[in-house]
Amino acid sequence: MLRLITLVTAMLLAQTATAKTVLITGSNRGLGLEFVTQYAAMGWDVIATSRSPEDDQDLQAFATANKKVTIEKLDVTDLDGITALAEKYSGTPIDVLINNAGMFGDRPRQTWGALDRDLFRQVMDVNVFAPLKISEAFAPHVAASETKKIAVISSTAGSIASIRNPPGAPYYAISKAAVNMAMRGTAMLVKKQGIAVAIFMPGAVDTRMLREAVGLTQEEAETATDYDYKQFQPLTTEESISQMISTLDALSMNQSGDFLNYDGRTIPW
Repeated sequence: MLRLITLVTAMLLAQTATAKTVLITGSNRGLGLEFVTQYAAMGWDVIATSRSPEDDQDLQAFATANKKVTIEKLDVTDLDGITALAEKYSGTPIDVLINNAGMFGDRPRQTWGALDRDLFRQVMDVNVFAPLKISEAFAPHVAASETKKIAVISSTAGSIASIRNPPGAPYYAISKAAVNMAMRGTAMLVKKQGIAVAIFMPGAVDTRMLREAVGLTQEEAETATDYDYKQFQPLTTEESISQMISTLDALSMNQSGDFLNYDGRTIPW
């Protein structure tokens, strides 16, 4: 009996010792929340950040039911907040860092003839500078891990080679092209630390951001028939995230800094 207890204790300690950690920004809904859900189901320790976690009922409920999830408050535009969080987890290896937080931006304020500079700065701050700064702040944590992966969620809107018509939300498209370059450069900078960087196009996923992109409410999207939204053949969040996790798991240093579809296919710049 004593030996059985000892073996069980040893197994639990081994599991604890080998537990991997992922940090995810923008974890309150959509892709971010699904990343949290799937990594927790895999037995990972999950650090889920959100700008206002007190308002995030779904995330709070999931974390309450799953002790693998720790919620941290983080506004990705708050430089002091980024530094403080990195210091809080100093000495904690982070196997995977996922820069998921992003914003689409109000469409009327980024249309030709009504361009709003303040909105442009906000979109660029959230979608470009934030993942760049967070990657810089947490690179030592990632380098100290076994897995050593950083990812950013981009968009096909950021593929200059793929654009054939004026983008409906130019600030968003510009920011995604910019973050692709930012993370391409990051991949080169962290290569000597053995860190691989994935720049992901998650697919046309049925999220609030996609509905915003085509100008639909959730109810309109659910009842759409021949509208453009249906032509997207949107993926579920589960489908997109499961494939991105698999692609990230298999990511090699040869692919580091490449612009990848959720299923691992290379996307033209």
